[in-house]
Amino acid sequence: MNRDNSKMRDAETQALIEALSDSLTPYAVATIVSYLQPVQTKDAGVNREVYWFSEILVEAIGGYDTQNRLAEELGL
Repeated sequence: MNRDNSKMRDAETQALIEALSDSLTPYAVATIVSYLQPVQTKDAGVNREVYWFSEILVEAIGGYDTQNRLAEELGL
């Protein structure tokens, strides 16, 4: 991947994080991540995509400390 594509991907990822933050409460994101984290399929590519999306969601709410705190508050 050349440098320009990396910058574009970073911009796209940041836009996704902003859209998620604008659309979902931190509690909803924490719930989604809690359900996505244990997911394993027979397809390693799908597993990587789910893991990537989980990481994006966690970043959108401020990191794993926030994720863990909110999940605990929700009883997850």
